[in-house]
Amino acid sequence: MTKQASSLAKLTKPKPAHVLLRKRLFKLLDAARHRPIIYITAPPGSGKTTLVASYLTDRKLPCLWYQIDEGDGDIASFFHYMGIAARQATPRFRKPMPLLTPEYLQGLPTFTRNYFRKLYSRLNPSVSPLAKGGIKRGVSKSRFIIVLDNYQEAPEGSQLHGIIQTGLSEIPDGINVIIISRIQPPAAFAGLQANNRMNILGWNELKLSSDETYGIVQLKAKKKLSKELIQELYDKTNGWAAGLVLMLEHQGSAEVMQRLGSGFTTQAMFVYFASEIFQKLDET
Repeated sequence: MTKQASSLAKLTKPKPAHVLLRKRLFKLLDAARHRPIIYITAPPGSGKTTLVASYLTDRKLPCLWYQIDEGDGDIASFFHYMGIAARQATPRFRKPMPLLTPEYLQGLPTFTRNYFRKLYSRLNPSVSPLAKGGIKRGVSKSRFIIVLDNYQEAPEGSQLHGIIQTGLSEIPDGINVIIISRIQPPAAFAGLQANNRMNILGWNELKLSSDETYGIVQLKAKKKLSKELIQELYDKTNGWAAGLVLMLEHQGSAEVMQRLGSGFTTQAMFVYFASEIFQKLDET
């Protein structure tokens, strides 16, 4: 993959097609946006990224999408790619975001605060980074969303967690940050939780309801399934979206469930289908 293609994949919002619009969770996200940060955490295959991408599209919300990877452990690389993302999100600004060059390393916290203040002022022009005492926190009718996807890929022990925490502490009114991760918030975010600046949506919220299961079956099933079989699929998959979709992709879902037996658990399904899920993820 070329560097340009890699950058495009890293900074482009997914465009999920033929997916169920999860209105129940859309309403939860609407309510959660009263706090500046929303942290979405659930196991692989829970539909986290699809949920956020479809929500932004449905609500017609402008966004900056950034996919975290191991390379962001190099904080200069992080600021570089975030600058590209900012340019893509706000092309009217011709002056590039600052780069983290060696002379800034001694004052990294100051550089980070100023960087994010400048970023937020670009994403929401009603925010002034020059206001006395920092960012002006006025109520804005327009909302801009920053998405940090795959946050679990942030290298453990990296300075990146502290940099992100500093950036999150500077969020003004008019902007939300949505963080998508397979794991719980890192310790660096504890203060944000304690100060009620973060809402967390976890597995209990993200797992499919029976109605959502029925909706996905209508979208994905290769043949019409009885209500009894759909209910059995719901009971077996326990709300795990990837497990449901993969079972529907297999011809003869009833035979698959029969083979797995009555001792079936969500963990058993995860083991049964994990290799297929991760193969599909690697292909996308």
